[in-house]
Amino acid sequence: MSDNEILPLPDNPGCYEELKDGNCYFVDKTEYLKTVFTSSTKVQLFTRPRRFGKTLLMTMFESFLKINSEKPFDTSLQLKYFQGTKILEDKEFCSKFMGQYPVIDISLKDVTGKTFEIAYKNFAKEISKLAEKYRYLLSSPKLDKEDKDKLSKILKVEFLREFENSDYLTGSLSTIATALYKEYGKYPVLLIDEYDVPLANASYHDIQNAKLNDGDKPYKATYHYNMVTLMKVFLGILKDQKTLTKVIITGCLKVDKNSLFTGVNNLKVNTVLSENEDYTGIIGFTKDETYKFLKDYKMDNFAQKVKEHYDGYKFYDKEIFCPWDIVSFISDYYKKNLKGTLKLNRLENYWEGTTSDKSLSGYLGYLTDNDNQKMQNLVDGKSVNFILNESMNYDTLSEHNSDDFWSLLLHTGYLTVDWEQTDEAELSKDSKTNKEIFARIPNLEILECFENNIKERFGNVVKRDNLALNISNALLEGNVDFVQNKLGPLLRSFVSIRDTATRAPHENYYHGFLNGIFTNCKDNLGEYHSNFESGDGYSDILFKDIDCRKVAIIELKSAPIGSDIETLSEKAISQIEDKKYASPLMSNKTVKSIYGYGITFAGKSCAVSVKKLK
Repeated sequence: MSDNEILPLPDNPGCYEELKDGNCYFVDKTEYLKTVFTSSTKVQLFTRPRRFGKTLLMTMFESFLKINSEKPFDTSLQLKYFQGTKILEDKEFCSKFMGQYPVIDISLKDVTGKTFEIAYKNFAKEISKLAEKYRYLLSSPKLDKEDKDKLSKILKVEFLREFENSDYLTGSLSTIATALYKEYGKYPVLLIDEYDVPLANASYHDIQNAKLNDGDKPYKATYHYNMVTLMKVFLGILKDQKTLTKVIITGCLKVDKNSLFTGVNNLKVNTVLSENEDYTGIIGFTKDETYKFLKDYKMDNFAQKVKEHYDGYKFYDKEIFCPWDIVSFISDYYKKNLKGTLKLNRLENYWEGTTSDKSLSGYLGYLTDNDNQKMQNLVDGKSVNFILNESMNYDTLSEHNSDDFWSLLLHTGYLTVDWEQTDEAELSKDSKTNKEIFARIPNLEILECFENNIKERFGNVVKRDNLALNISNALLEGNVDFVQNKLGPLLRSFVSIRDTATRAPHENYYHGFLNGIFTNCKDNLGEYHSNFESGDGYSDILFKDIDCRKVAIIELKSAPIGSDIETLSEKAISQIEDKKYASPLMSNKTVKSIYGYGITFAGKSCAVSVKKLK
């Protein structure tokens, strides 16, 4: 790109031909066409987090390979759309593959719904849309009456939506593949994008329905089971690979073979963990691609900020950036930057608002004490270890297995492998062997995503059963037993996002913990003060009831695990008295009672002592 040329950025970065029609900026991944389609592997599955460019890759494959239905084997459209790309330099490959194959391409990202029935109808809609691309085959003399009848039926969405016609839906790929072969004499290439979205959606709604179900009655998760059953038959064409030239599938998770791909031979899976240098840069922007992108838009002065906020992913041998972040960042700011008016204190978060994963929020209510500590370590900038589940089944997510939780976060982009700490010998084990890996939060954007979810989770916990209000009322009444009994379990679920240091928890950590509780009931308090100047010093926390008649004063202490926290709590009350924290209120006739509390924390344990001061 010349110094004076600034190309437009795509409105829809997931459609290759739209991108090219708009003369938009394009990060050239065309060399991967040869890598993928000269491979001896018949069926390839690529798993990457959402918004990393899987759909753009698939539409590029389709555009390059597909036969021109109006002028079969004419490559003028490919020459138009791939002008200036690297792949056109390989004349031999282009002569064999460019515009030479019928292509079946389908995305399953919209096969969703609250119930299986709704999702099924949306599935029918997608199949009907797919069949519409091949309506022209109805006039072909090469197809017999049976072929045309089948194709006609899958063109009718209302027909497909009837369950009694499910055989036509599940057999639709075979119907189209057979018709294309008869028309062109070549077995088609099958491209399936976002194959696991229907399963992820089904699993999520099964979990939600279980939560809503009467707790006294067992809930059977049938939505996911029905979707797996449907998908197995739909993908049955993969078992008879003689009818297809090549199959490329994309998604977020490598679903267990026995769950969906039973009987599919010659299947290879490339994940974020795969040690195959041929494919590590195929999806996502590499470091070099990202920095060139920034330079082309005169924004290379922001390279360090971009690296801190959006970098951090490591797919085996390459640093990878999320394309959606980079395109969105440049699109939002490059014009202002050219005008010289751009000042950025912080960068926007783009990925969190667009990802459809409900994995993090769906699991947070089921974390164990050990999981909470791992979450704290992650937020503090550390890595955590867990047993990797490479082939997950979405239906097992409802079991809330901790290792599945962390594996899910890795596969969906919330975590990335810490390759320095992860033993390569572990990763070299075969897929049937458990692998212990280390993972970390990749960048500031994902850290903020974690923080937002943690805030929401803790807020929901303390709001439940009016817990925050009940604790505050107990403190105002001197009910030390209630406070003690409720604080302990809450503390074990608390993850601090206020302290980014990697040292052990200290008073600020616990101060944040109590502030997090009382934030959720401040509307029911007359006054609330943190680090409030009172008497001869500053009380840690001081609050009054809505009528300002009752007062609670809290002095916090932290201590090493194993300390005599009961004695330390008593000493904290002595500090309240010695520093005269209550003195400004003692003569206030409106104030009828004042309770002083010493609360000492050690790790995830606490002791509460109380003394009535007025």
